[in-house]
Amino acid sequence: MDMPKLIALISKQSHLSRAEFKAYYEASHAPLVAELLPMIKRYTRSFMPDEPEVSGKGGKPDFDVLTELWFEDEARLTEFWARIREPAVSAAIRADEANFLISEKTVMYRVDETQS
Repeated sequence: MDMPKLIALISKQSHLSRAEFKAYYEASHAPLVAELLPMIKRYTRSFMPDEPEVSGKGGKPDFDVLTELWFEDEARLTEFWARIREPAVSAAIRADEANFLISEKTVMYRVDETQS
């Protein structure tokens, strides 16, 4: 059975280097998310390098990290959406995001993951 999954494409603030962005995300934001949203079963971040290797005709990506969130089941995903909409939780996450990312550019998708 596949676990529900969300992916987010996130962009750093322009005054931060990729190293600073990654350091802040890992030291501050990821622990905050893990604390506030314990229903997340797995939480990974894939950071783009300074000079990403690009194949095809798409060009350089318009984001700095691809974040993946897995949930044990639909009930846990539903719990996640309810919790993230709580004013105190939302405010804490948004306040931290203001330190390192561009919230308006963040895009989150529900995806179906297939493994071979």
